[in-house]
Amino acid sequence: MVHAADLIRKAVMRLAWHSGFASRSRARLGGLGSIIMLHRVRPDCTSPLGVNRSLSISPAFLDTILVSLKSEDIELVSMDEAVARIASGSKGGRRFAAVTLDDGYSDNLHHAYPVFQKHRAPFTVYATPGLIEGAAVLWWEVLELLVAKASFIKAPNGQEWRCATMFQKRATFHALMRYFTETLTELQQMPVLREMCDAQNMICGVAADRDVMNWKELRQIATDPLCTIGAHSVHHYNLKRLTPEMVSFEMRQSADMLENKLGKRPHHFAYPYGSVRAAGDREASLAAQEGFVSAVTTRHGTIHAEHRAHMHILPRISINGRFQKLVYAKTMMSGATTPIANAGRRIIQA
Repeated sequence: MVHAADLIRKAVMRLAWHSGFASRSRARLGGLGSIIMLHRVRPDCTSPLGVNRSLSISPAFLDTILVSLKSEDIELVSMDEAVARIASGSKGGRRFAAVTLDDGYSDNLHHAYPVFQKHRAPFTVYATPGLIEGAAVLWWEVLELLVAKASFIKAPNGQEWRCATMFQKRATFHALMRYFTETLTELQQMPVLREMCDAQNMICGVAADRDVMNWKELRQIATDPLCTIGAHSVHHYNLKRLTPEMVSFEMRQSADMLENKLGKRPHHFAYPYGSVRAAGDREASLAAQEGFVSAVTTRHGTIHAEHRAHMHILPRISINGRFQKLVYAKTMMSGATTPIANAGRRIIQA
């Protein structure tokens, strides 16, 4: 699927890069460096309806990014090192890039990990214990499979969607995404999804090669010093829609479960979803109270010395399947797109 907004963003980024604006802006807007956000890394970046394609980049593109960063003398660092540099606030020395991957997909082990090993590049996987143990599912992936299979879908509240053609299927998927994230509460999502899957005689899950790592696989990747395991909540809820007590539970329990299974308590947290509608001042305060030394969002931006006062609401640079060209990645990491994406603001904070 091609979105008009994406075409505009790509045109703006190409213009910023080829005009020299991005490179000239790096000293003022690039800050200390970037925290890169990835999800899936796999050779096949397709999805049945094309709607979740943006979550994936190819291993070859990951390799290209790491080669480029090293060629520009940008230091690849762990989240521990990134936090130390932010805390010091020093602008001297080399800029850094910390690579993070959300959710803990199995392809992180099978396809991304060999690339990180090749470059001796540190990386952080934000794992979700509820997805590992089946208390939660990759519901956005299941929803796509459901719509791809069905010609007609009816929700428990009586809402109906026809999805016989590809156009109808994509429209239905986006309508269902709004239904799940705006109409249903976080606790209602799983029961409703299971009921809708049952109506289509479909298992409420995805294939193993599209799922998250199990505990054995997560332990395997965690043994490498290059890898840092962070927490990503238990159930992958929108934390802003929960009570403070539930948010604290999601944070604390995810850390407890990871510590119990891996033998080391995670010090870093990633908010599920992570937009301004999913993480704000309250969530940042609770993450600090639960003992995390950092927490990252999905808000677009580079890292600056000023972020040492906002360590629990850090922005990231999303490198995803819609922008798999080096020119886009380099433009975003230059900081040139931060003011464009954030109403003129150079520093993104709570």
